Amino acid sequence: MKIAVFSDSHDHVWNLRRAVEQAQEAEAEEIIHCGDLVSPFLMEEFDSFSGKVHLIYGNNMGDPELLNMRIQERKDRVSFHGWIGELTYERIRISFIHDPRIAKRLARSGDYDLVCFGHTHLWHLEKTSSSLLLNPGSILGNKEPAGWALVDTKTLDIEHVLLGQ
Repeated sequence: MKIAVFSDSHDHVWNLRRAVEQAQEAEAEEIIHCGDLVSPFLMEEFDSFSGKVHLIYGNNMGDPELLNMRIQERKDRVSFHGWIGELTYERIRISFIHDPRIAKRLARSGDYDLVCFGHTHLWHLEKTSSSLLLNPGSILGNKEPAGWALVDTKTLDIEHVLLGQ
């Protein structure tokens, strides 16, 4: 299974729209967003995606009440996991959180095969003693070119996808 991992959209509607299009073209079956989606109106950008979307909080909350309403309107396709998400695909265990400090601890715990995080707006891929630690960069694209990660859950191969490509 292929999964798209996004983070730090920060209201950049055009970049999020393009990332969703690219994820669909790459045949991703699900999207994990590692926080800082921010405004509730961005939920509409996921409507064109045919798979499931997983969201968590970041440190920029926008309007949490309205965001929750938009999520509930899409509850058949969108799951909100609070501050930390955990998913299992076959035997691959994935955790996702916004905070890089906590992500590093989760990666060292040995409980997960892949730990995804956001916040820094910088691509990061590291093999720890027991996990892969991934920051997909940012959809916003303020510190480096906007991008995201495509993860193959069968092989744990990870590709950095830039929005302009």
